[in-house]
Amino acid sequence: MTIPTKKLNNSVTESSKLPSQQNSAQNTLVLLLAKRSIFRNTRRTLLTVLLISCSLAAILFTDAFVRGMVETMVKISTQTFLGEGQIHRVGFRETNDVDLYIEDTTTLYQQLNSIVEIEAFSPRVLTGAMTSSSENVASAIVYGVDAIKEAQVSKLKLALVQGDYLSGIDGEIIIGEQLADLLEISLGDRLVVTVSEAHAGDLSQALFRVSGLFRFNERSMDIGMTFINLSQAQKLLNINGVHEIALRLQNLDQANDKSLGLWQTFNNDIIETLSWQELIPQLSSMLAMTKYSTLIVSIIMYILVCLGLINTMFMSIFERQTEFGILLAIGTRPKQLFYQIMLEGFFIGVLSVTAGLFMAFIFCYWGSIVGIDYSELEMSGMTLNEPIYLILDVSSFASMALATLAVTLLASLYPAFHAAALQPSFAMRKTL
Repeated sequence: MTIPTKKLNNSVTESSKLPSQQNSAQNTLVLLLAKRSIFRNTRRTLLTVLLISCSLAAILFTDAFVRGMVETMVKISTQTFLGEGQIHRVGFRETNDVDLYIEDTTTLYQQLNSIVEIEAFSPRVLTGAMTSSSENVASAIVYGVDAIKEAQVSKLKLALVQGDYLSGIDGEIIIGEQLADLLEISLGDRLVVTVSEAHAGDLSQALFRVSGLFRFNERSMDIGMTFINLSQAQKLLNINGVHEIALRLQNLDQANDKSLGLWQTFNNDIIETLSWQELIPQLSSMLAMTKYSTLIVSIIMYILVCLGLINTMFMSIFERQTEFGILLAIGTRPKQLFYQIMLEGFFIGVLSVTAGLFMAFIFCYWGSIVGIDYSELEMSGMTLNEPIYLILDVSSFASMALATLAVTLLASLYPAFHAAALQPSFAMRKTL
């Protein structure tokens, strides 16, 4: 009997499609079983999701907090008084010798005004001094500053709590509240400042009237610093120059960019220009170490995630060993069980990441608006006198979410391999 060619071709085509259709049906069944299995024990699944999501939220909160703390500490250090950079005569910072001052200031000021990266600068004269009132005596550092330029660089003017800012008239002095308490004086009282002149070393005195009291909320500044007008400080020390020029840059990141021309222009045999990292290296080192806190928290949290998820998956497998045994006995391949357990872990990971990102965004956004107040905390000699506002970073949210999902899949490997290695005869008689 002759079989028609068309019928034969159709039969061959249908038979060739059958395995692929079977695989597709089996994959769909595995996917459906995985979805149903994760909520077979709803309480256990929700607790696992809560563990993973809280871990992710804690990691992201820590990351946002560390970013905010680093920015706040740098901001306090640079904008309060230090500046993003400073210019000194070579050797001055090591000795604080009043003889080492910058003499040709006119040319230097012209160069500073021509550099676009510099937003503002403030020349300063500084020396150790003895301050004495009618009641007491105390040592302090006297800064001679240009009132207008200083207000553009530091927060001296904003830190005033009583009295008036410097106006350029000789005889004005601004002191800290704590120093005023030590000297037992108040606004308008007289104060004698005694310094050692440059070069000769002769003692020089001047009488001042307290025109203002400031409070930076940092003990070393509030009890150990005083400010007078630049011109009078130069007369008092008998110098025609400045000891320090504080720089305010257009962008804080420019302090790290040593390729900028200003770092080469103002570094030679006579003067040196240093960024804030070089001026306070202990703070820079501490901030570098602080950034590792996110990594440490992440490692701890991910270990907890792995252990929690492995425990959940194994409990689920032991409860369903008879079911797995029957599936294997009727022809289900071990790799399909492996994929089913991995899919269960994937679905739990997706739920956890979604919940964790939502929780992290709520807490981090709240922290970025309200801030966390650490006004009583002192770190490395610096008081955190401003709230720490958390900084949300989209790249961190994305990378941590993917890392969490990867960890859940990694933690599912061991239970999946265990399920795939079950023997049908053993699994069907092993029940809880």
